[in-house]
Amino acid sequence: MSSLSIVNLQLAADNLNFIAMMFIRCYCYIVIPLGTAGHLMSIYVFTRRTLRSNPCSMYFLAATIVGLVNTCYTLPMRMIQSAFIDTDPGAHSSLFCKIIWFTLYSIRGLCPWLIVLACCDRYLSSSTSIGKRAWSSIYVAKRIIPLTIFIGFLVYIHVPIYFDIDTIPAIQKPICSPSGRPGTYSIILSFLNLIYFGLSPSLCMLLFGILTLQNTQRSKRLVARSSTNSEDKTNRNHWKINRHILRMLFLQVLVYSATGLAFSIAMILISINANQPKNVFQLAQDNMTIAAIGMFSNNGPCLSFYLFTLSSTLFRKELKKLFCRHTRVTYIKY
Repeated sequence: MSSLSIVNLQLAADNLNFIAMMFIRCYCYIVIPLGTAGHLMSIYVFTRRTLRSNPCSMYFLAATIVGLVNTCYTLPMRMIQSAFIDTDPGAHSSLFCKIIWFTLYSIRGLCPWLIVLACCDRYLSSSTSIGKRAWSSIYVAKRIIPLTIFIGFLVYIHVPIYFDIDTIPAIQKPICSPSGRPGTYSIILSFLNLIYFGLSPSLCMLLFGILTLQNTQRSKRLVARSSTNSEDKTNRNHWKINRHILRMLFLQVLVYSATGLAFSIAMILISINANQPKNVFQLAQDNMTIAAIGMFSNNGPCLSFYLFTLSSTLFRKELKKLFCRHTRVTYIKY
């Protein structure tokens, strides 16, 4: 390859890397304030009397809190790592390398599984079996949520063992990545992400969604046959709240499934080709792919408030009370 071609290739790679850096910066500058404000308002809504007695709201609340941590920790850390030049703390300290990636992987993987728990709760609460409906309770939710968080961190306990500071041969730049034979652990980790972060949550959401729809149709027929006039109003209120929660859940499932699967598949393709020799432009292409799909995989955890607002009038009604109360207090002061 001539020196002119090498220079042009380097210029093209630098331009692509610059675009990736600017994309991450712009994404984080927009999503961090919007996501933080949205999560705080979601926490307010899910702690209102109308929703806090519903166990599914507990799972939404847990997912919102984890999403807030994802917004305030994961996105700033990814911006420090990838949106600036030589600012990755993990590339200069082995301890930071292990801790940062362990927490990044663990926190990111929690939100989809909390949504799975919400789907499972909807299936149990809509069942005609009294035994199954008993599992849909605040008591169960308060115990299964901490267990899920513990398991979520346990799944990635191998990350601090295998991650360490390495050097990219093509550009001789230090990077925090899996040590050992190139591509071996990366491929295993990518398939783990596909199963744990992308495929399994999506399949569980789909399965519980189908079962919930079947239970809902069956329960409606039973209620129509057995309910009396005194029970009719209570049943209508119950089904109204459940219907709004199902709408919120359905949109969450779509976003998590699409972004999770796309990220996992992209990482597998990049890891499989890791053993092949690459020039600087091909590395820049991989970097751009990781930047784009990696950032978009945060849409579900970071922007769930806006999905809730779009999908549920009940959520918007409870949210409106926050601003109406603030306006009323301000008016009284004056």
